[in-house]
Amino acid sequence: MIIPESFHAASDDLPWAESWAGDPQIRLKLLMADIEGGRFAVRMTFEPGVLVAPHKHTGEVHAFTMAGEWAYLEYPDSPPNTPGSYLFEPPGSTHTLKVADHNDGLTDVLFIIYGAMLHLDEEGQVVAVTDAESVLREYPECLRAQGTPLPDKVPTGGAMAYKPLS
Repeated sequence: MIIPESFHAASDDLPWAESWAGDPQIRLKLLMADIEGGRFAVRMTFEPGVLVAPHKHTGEVHAFTMAGEWAYLEYPDSPPNTPGSYLFEPPGSTHTLKVADHNDGLTDVLFIIYGAMLHLDEEGQVVAVTDAESVLREYPECLRAQGTPLPDKVPTGGAMAYKPLS
């Protein structure tokens, strides 16, 4: 097997998928999606005060905050995530992401997610699933719908081939 060389993308130059998941206050950039490996990396921005519906992670999550402030409602004693913060979430964690109301600008976070994110309703029932496969499908769909050109390449697949989005 030939191992590909490393991949570089200037994430500031990648296009934003506006109104991610139907919410006009959330934007997303796909950085990497590995369906076979069950992982994906996204950069997301949130408007001040955004509340993301409760969700559960089937795998671990790594979050790096670049701007703004956010926390999980279920963990009031945990310090908020602020620029420079790193957060590790163990598999099975369930929480509701809340962006601080007092932010002057966008909250900008890089998430590296293993497994799936299970979106829950008020009774704790799964109503939607976000994983590497769904993000790899929905990101280009969203870009096309908003008339934004697709990026040249995104790392995808178990061998991490770098190919254009379809």
